[in-house]
Amino acid sequence: MRPQISTAARSDLAPTGTLRVGINQGNFLVVTKDPASEELRGIAVDLARELGRRAGLPVEFITYASAGKMAEAVKTGAWDVAFLGAEPERRNEIAFTPAYLEIEATYLVPAGSPIRAIVEVDRDGVRIAVAAKSGL
Repeated sequence: MRPQISTAARSDLAPTGTLRVGINQGNFLVVTKDPASEELRGIAVDLARELGRRAGLPVEFITYASAGKMAEAVKTGAWDVAFLGAEPERRNEIAFTPAYLEIEATYLVPAGSPIRAIVEVDRDGVRIAVAAKSGL
């Protein structure tokens, strides 16, 4: 049975007639590529395919090496939907739904570091390094 979605809603969701989905290949927790077939797999891929199925739309994956590059691509209209961390800065250009998943994270410190608990990180003199535009 074909999902019941209005033509206007389908057009708003995918103006080209194909649901173009931004995929951050830099986050192995949400997407991986099968080394043999090169097929994309993971929660982001499964959710995108289900959204396409429910909307009655074909799905095209637009892949990016990082979350930052994918977020920047919203300015060019390269994708219609994406699976991306909802950073406050990104909210200026991207409308976010409620979270589809929560990923716990922690810190990695060198051997001999005096830091033993997360609460010890947020204080003067402690430097934290992250990848630029990573969403962390």
